[in-house]
Amino acid sequence: LPLWSKELLKLAVLTANNTPEEIPLHVQGALEAGATPIQIRETIIHTLPYVGMSRVQPALKAMYKAFKDNDVKLPLPNNATVTDATRHEAGLAVQKEIFGSAIDKMNASAPADQKHINYNLSANCFGDFYTRKGLDLKERELITFTAIIAMGGCEPQAKAHVTGNLAVGNTRQQLLDAVTIALPYIGYPKTLNAIVAINSIVPAKEE
Repeated sequence: LPLWSKELLKLAVLTANNTPEEIPLHVQGALEAGATPIQIRETIIHTLPYVGMSRVQPALKAMYKAFKDNDVKLPLPNNATVTDATRHEAGLAVQKEIFGSAIDKMNASAPADQKHINYNLSANCFGDFYTRKGLDLKERELITFTAIIAMGGCEPQAKAHVTGNLAVGNTRQQLLDAVTIALPYIGYPKTLNAIVAINSIVPAKEE
């Protein structure tokens, strides 16, 4: 992974870890490595449906302070591409692009009192976030996986997004690189769980 990508993944981990005090250093590092302010902002925003608003808000606040300290011209453009009328359809299309027909089966089999969660997963998680400009689908899926493994306790979702990463063109090596980048911030138990998730979907090839 290029240095700018590594710095973006660190920002995803720090946001998931709820350590906003460490965000400014890595915003500066990402800028110096060649990441754009939009890529930096989009990385942190993209973690929101996975780690929650209470972690993303202080991370964004720290990011904007770092932008000002590094003379980044503000405000940045709004990168949203959907409206209330289009977000579900657009999100479902992205969701199926990544995970295929399994999404239709999941939605069809959901209990009636759970269908609103599935609807919002498509409209919000994928419609509001995956469709934004500034990062491509491969970058967003790698950020998603990295944020999930940093949270811990989300092993089924980690496995699902190993599959998602492979579907959009990321590799086992890139997933392992992401885990290696996260390791100093998340510790070995979460790291080993992440490796189990990777190996369960795409095992190492024998030499």
